[in-house]
Amino acid sequence: MTAHQHQQREGSLYALAMFVSGTFSTVIMKTEYGVRAEGTETCVDPADPRALTMLCPFDKPWFGVLQMKLAMALVLVFLYVRKAVTHADYLATPLLRLRKDGKRYMNTPEAAAINKRHGGGGNGARRGHEAQSLLPRTGLPAPPAAEAASVPLKTMAAVALPAVLDLLQTVLANVGLLWISSSVFQMARGSVIIFSAVFSVRLMGKRLYGYHYMSIFIVAVSVALVGWAGVGHGGSGSGGGEGGATDPAAESEAWNALLGLGFIVAAQVLTALQIVVEEHMMIALNVSPMLLVGLEGLWGLVFYVVLVPVLTLSPAGASGFSKIWHEDFADSFTKVGNSPTLVALILAYIVAVGTLNVAGNYVTKHLSAVMRSITETLRTLGVWMLSLFVYYVLKWQGPHSAGEPWTVYSWLELLGFVLMVYGTLAYKKLISIPLRALYAAEQREHAAAYKSPYMSTLHK
Repeated sequence: MTAHQHQQREGSLYALAMFVSGTFSTVIMKTEYGVRAEGTETCVDPADPRALTMLCPFDKPWFGVLQMKLAMALVLVFLYVRKAVTHADYLATPLLRLRKDGKRYMNTPEAAAINKRHGGGGNGARRGHEAQSLLPRTGLPAPPAAEAASVPLKTMAAVALPAVLDLLQTVLANVGLLWISSSVFQMARGSVIIFSAVFSVRLMGKRLYGYHYMSIFIVAVSVALVGWAGVGHGGSGSGGGEGGATDPAAESEAWNALLGLGFIVAAQVLTALQIVVEEHMMIALNVSPMLLVGLEGLWGLVFYVVLVPVLTLSPAGASGFSKIWHEDFADSFTKVGNSPTLVALILAYIVAVGTLNVAGNYVTKHLSAVMRSITETLRTLGVWMLSLFVYYVLKWQGPHSAGEPWTVYSWLELLGFVLMVYGTLAYKKLISIPLRALYAAEQREHAAAYKSPYMSTLHK
């Protein structure tokens, strides 16, 4: 077996791990919301609507965020263990991997060290840094191990900003997951491409071409269709009957589904802003993706030292909006202590999210960012298939089930999914929209660049 074949095989295994862990992470969180356990709070007894019980669902979005932050922080443990086992000089992995004219380039800690030692000052130094930050992956002298043995305090402090954005978008998404199905949740997150494009243009000065705008339009239509299907699922009741729309309970579920969808879309606005901040940070501070994930998780745990008492002591509300500012952590930990099922689900979720973060990085490293995008798409489909499996095969049905039935709105959701996949792949130029005019401006710019001796050299 050649080195290339070994790399492809290893990358395929990581892609499989990414698909499985990504699929189960979403469904496990939805499953946690449906588990009933005895705590300190009371709720309406499902067997007798006139009575109260302390055996309530574990609908705790902030506790879900805490689980995710713990899983992200464990990535740091993985990095340090890997460094010790492999006797590597560096804690972090390369953060950029480009291919140009048949040559592979990486932005590595070695390149950053060379720039630091030989960059000089002034405008010439900045140009030298830009030119040297993409160096061939071989033939680079390694700087002293002390230069990369620890994470600079400046880097750790800077990561606090994307960590805040990540925490906020995660809790908004988790609140939204309370009221919509796992598949709609996963598909609605595809709307991030819309807001990411806006922030890339406004904040980073990137230019969009015709096919970008058409792709964004397709994704927007797909999100509308998926959202319509999600509200329809809620209005059709747990059994998916057509007469459920006139039932007051079903109407309330439909409004909750609409509210949940709004939370998820709002989360994607923050996610898009987070992506832009992280992209700038990875380049400016030479922070690898996995190191960034680990530091964000560590910051999240630090934030929770303050958040836990604040959320517990804040006033509770009757509306779904109160999930944003109130969560009784005393009740949460009591429920966990009284339910071995919850303990098992929490551990499984932490393992799944940790595996997803590590495997996703290795898919990009051993295969490509294209394969990571394709795996993410398959993950969305996997979440939907697993939800149907839970409903029809495991027979877990009802308002708090992690499964979902196939209703008339599922066909609308399927159409939205197909359009979302098409729009996302077209935006990333993995497939082409059959309208040549959409690519004309980009082709003209590339042709003009290669006609100019200066631009031709620059683009190489």
